[in-house]
Amino acid sequence: MKQERSWLVALVATGAMVLGLGDANAALYDEMRSYTQPGAELVMPYDTDAGRVSFLVVSNISTEQVSTHWVFWNEDCDEAVNFSICLTPNDTVVVDPRDMQAMNADNERIGPEISLEDVKGVVTVVAYKTNENCAPFTESSLIADDSIVGAFTFADTADGYSFGNDALALGTDAGGDVEVPEPDLGYDYEFVLQTFNPESVDASIVVLSHLREYDGDGTVRPSSLTMRFSTNFVDTTEIPTSLPDTIVSCTEFYSIAGDLIPAATTVETSGIIRLQPQTGLTNGTDYLYGIVGQSVLAYGASSSVKEEQVPGSPSPAFVDGMDLF
Repeated sequence: MKQERSWLVALVATGAMVLGLGDANAALYDEMRSYTQPGAELVMPYDTDAGRVSFLVVSNISTEQVSTHWVFWNEDCDEAVNFSICLTPNDTVVVDPRDMQAMNADNERIGPEISLEDVKGVVTVVAYKTNENCAPFTESSLIADDSIVGAFTFADTADGYSFGNDALALGTDAGGDVEVPEPDLGYDYEFVLQTFNPESVDASIVVLSHLREYDGDGTVRPSSLTMRFSTNFVDTTEIPTSLPDTIVSCTEFYSIAGDLIPAATTVETSGIIRLQPQTGLTNGTDYLYGIVGQSVLAYGASSSVKEEQVPGSPSPAFVDGMDLF
């Protein structure tokens, strides 16, 4: 265990991981969303519950100023708060959910002070085209695609670790509305969570959110409708272990060990958790957003939920030829 733990700390610290795809036909689905390119709407998790803090970073990398509309949704899909922040070209803002306020074009905080304590969920940030005064958006405002990028940081002050990741950026369709990716459900389509050895990490968190296109204003928001996924763990020798179904409604906060992997199930290697859609995921309107965070001592690492669609039967998706785990 000590040797395994030292290897894990080294890997977390350097960000190294050996991955491979066992089938040349396997492909990551990548359409109308990105973690590295700008979009019209960003989605990020936040958590101010039980000693946790979050910091959210958004930048406008377009050549025009935009009015960004921030909506903080709690775990039950309720709107906790919303406000606007003006971002001039190349402007950046850092938001702490415990101390927030609207901002004008001069980066001045305006309006009521807002503090979210003991709340967690996801925040959506939509960029709108605006006038020279950077007026907040209205019902007639046009959504500004390819304009904003973002990132977030989670920190647990009690346990002394943190991790961060890029925001999910969504683009617009031909009509100017934000849309979610459209998986080809004719294939064996699944979502994949990468995990270290659960016995070697001190803490883990998995945030899964059911995103759905909202016709009312052309944006995407969390949905209270239930998605169900058959779930299994695949270890480094490519042996699958069946796990209980995973349920996602609005935004769920899970741990890897104890929640997704029950205490009665023994897992002693790193690997992947496969989520295969059973109900609630439809073409063109629904999408699963998720992040995974894991920590060893003060070292934290995070990854986004991956998508895989494979013609025919699922192929091995995690290959580790080194006896590190």
